[in-house]
Amino acid sequence: MDQQTRFRTALAALSASAENKNRKLTKEDVAEFLQDMDLNQEQYQLVYAYLASKKIQVEGVELPKMPVEEIPYTEEEQEFLSQYKKDMLYVKKQPRETLLQLFEQAADGLLQAKKMLIEHYMERVLEIAGEYAHQGLLIQDLVQEGNLGLMIGVDTLGLKEAEMSCEVHLENEIHRAIRMALDEQNGSKSTEEQVTEKLNKLADSITELTEDMGRQITPDELSIYLDMPLEEIEDLLRIAGENIEMAETTEEN
Repeated sequence: MDQQTRFRTALAALSASAENKNRKLTKEDVAEFLQDMDLNQEQYQLVYAYLASKKIQVEGVELPKMPVEEIPYTEEEQEFLSQYKKDMLYVKKQPRETLLQLFEQAADGLLQAKKMLIEHYMERVLEIAGEYAHQGLLIQDLVQEGNLGLMIGVDTLGLKEAEMSCEVHLENEIHRAIRMALDEQNGSKSTEEQVTEKLNKLADSITELTEDMGRQITPDELSIYLDMPLEEIEDLLRIAGENIEMAETTEEN
């Protein structure tokens, strides 16, 4: 297995590990998974930025804040959000001590407890869905998928890992359902659309990283940041031609 493949495998395992830790990692966690990669500090910063793009926080890491252009919701999405928030006014939120009882009852299969938990976490579904907005699905579709994930999470509370809290289990299932729907949606796009999107993402990432580091970045560094095979990066750069400038590829150790 070459170094690029080993790195991508380690990064995937690291991301999977974060799912079981409330999407929070320490620097030590990252170093443990990547201990055989011989990365320098700049490369670790790219790893931290990649994890942040996946909504995974690394404790003690502060990344440069890039200006974010607020993308407006469509009129259809705004109408949905307005109605959803109105509906939330009639949903009863449960106090913490009641939640703990409901978790136990739902794990034992009590239907009323499951119903109350689903209602309680519907607002959280909306918050999580908002994190994935403008990536290929309308906000109402993201919320629908998130609610399906919530129901799956509630139904599988009795099967969760012992060290994982019930709340983390539910949120993980919400995230997982939404990401799966996005992956399926993006996979249905035409090859031309996919290439265009990748080229745009490539150009934006190069601009951001160049500004952050104060120098031209290499294809190797871009491969780490985008979690994309080096060969695919090089193919996209050839398609882009002279429109994108890069530093020379670094040699593998």
